[in-house]
Amino acid sequence: MDFENGAHVRRAQARVGTVLSGAWRLDALVGLGGMAAVYAATHRSGARAAIKLLHPERAADKIDRARFLREKAIANAVNHPGVAAVLADGVAEDGSPFLVMELLEGETVLQRWKAQKGALAPDEVLFLSEQILDVLAAAHEKGIVHRDLKPDNIFLTRDGGVKILDFGIARLRVPSSQTSLAGLRAMGTPAYMPPEQARARWDLVDARTDIWALGATMFALLTNRYVQEAPTVNELFFLRMTCPIPSLAKVAPSMHPAVVRLVDRALEFAQEDRWPDARSMLAAVREARIAVAGAPPPRRSSVPPPPRRSSVPPPLRPSVPPPLSVRADAALDARAPSARSGTRPSRTPAPLSTVPRSLSTIPRAP
Repeated sequence: MDFENGAHVRRAQARVGTVLSGAWRLDALVGLGGMAAVYAATHRSGARAAIKLLHPERAADKIDRARFLREKAIANAVNHPGVAAVLADGVAEDGSPFLVMELLEGETVLQRWKAQKGALAPDEVLFLSEQILDVLAAAHEKGIVHRDLKPDNIFLTRDGGVKILDFGIARLRVPSSQTSLAGLRAMGTPAYMPPEQARARWDLVDARTDIWALGATMFALLTNRYVQEAPTVNELFFLRMTCPIPSLAKVAPSMHPAVVRLVDRALEFAQEDRWPDARSMLAAVREARIAVAGAPPPRRSSVPPPPRRSSVPPPLRPSVPPPLSVRADAALDARAPSARSGTRPSRTPAPLSTVPRSLSTIPRAP
């Protein structure tokens, strides 16, 4: 949730204390995004809820307005405790529509990540991913693809539960050839956007699109950096459309192989190479949690102990080259790490040599 745009914050804060439709008093601003502001609110009956209010300039746009109101139907259609329920809708005095939602207590994964000031522990990321995938499986079985899964759309409740927020740009899986510029407004968030969505190929968007976004979220939380970085958003889109994601093992060499295999497959460039559905990835997450829990503690030092001293000199050995079989084994050991680690090889082309490799300032990891 973005609180960095000063003008948006001041305008949203100015609504605190006002009453919507003569019924809902806005008590505090608790969230702010590009489409809407979210407030903790109290009904005249004393009931507490969250009010999601569409920005006035967005309310004037028929497409944005319809998409915003559609969130109620889509979120409730999932019918899963891991989705924030939308209780009602209404229209404010200035014509801006609003949704009445359950009021959640806790923090978003983005807030948790920022507070950590670094990567999250693998067992924590796997625990979160297990709950997220259970929600995604329920949504996908109803034909609903979220299309904007990211840390600030994942909420951690105080009782340890996980809620997926913002089904505003979710869609029912209906074949379409839409590639118009109008469709680009609903693309999602570049840092967590899979290749087919970056290309605006809505006919290809399916459950594996959300799986890629979850893989990108896991990668970011585990490494404290995004899957790809570039100086500008346009260059980031180009990278996403054309270049595979490097293995998690290259960024985090000490990561458990089970976690590497899990994330790498979720981030495959080609959709058919990813986990086929949320249930399959959920099973793999559970296996990875068991593997990580049973992993031995890391060694304190990689420096071998000094040799024992002896008063007897070792016997001289003739300098004889190793046999061919030994040399062949050494050649095998000299292969790239991906050939020895047992991770799933990518069936995608290597990155273009002309693609810039510089670290990004847009967007920044927290």
